Amino acid sequence: MDEVWKLGECSTAEVVEAFAKRRPLAATTIRTVLANLRTKGYVEAVPTVERGMRIKPAVEREPVIRRTLARLRDSLFGGSPRQAIAFLLASEEISDDELDELGSLIRNRQKEGKKTGPSRKGTR
Repeated sequence: MDEVWKLGECSTAEVVEAFAKRRPLAATTIRTVLANLRTKGYVEAVPTVERGMRIKPAVEREPVIRRTLARLRDSLFGGSPRQAIAFLLASEEISDDELDELGSLIRNRQKEGKKTGPSRKGTR
């Protein structure tokens, strides 16, 4: 789905080509996944006069990411964002620049919390 979001309206061949740069998979496998995504409503066919089928995203990226991360947080970390973040910090290679950026995001979030009222601690 990530490649379809990046490409926008595209042919299945373009998705196969783009995906092959990241991870070598058989074209038939990628086309099967695209067909499943179409069945589930994540992508839709675009009318064309071309020989091959063209597709485009039928859903926006952010809501899908939000739902997927919420499911992972709930199923793997007991619903705790703190545990999920702590796991990522402990298990991933994160540069000092990235850590500084994360610190800035946390400080901004804390400032927003002060503007909007009581702490959101314990909520999801």
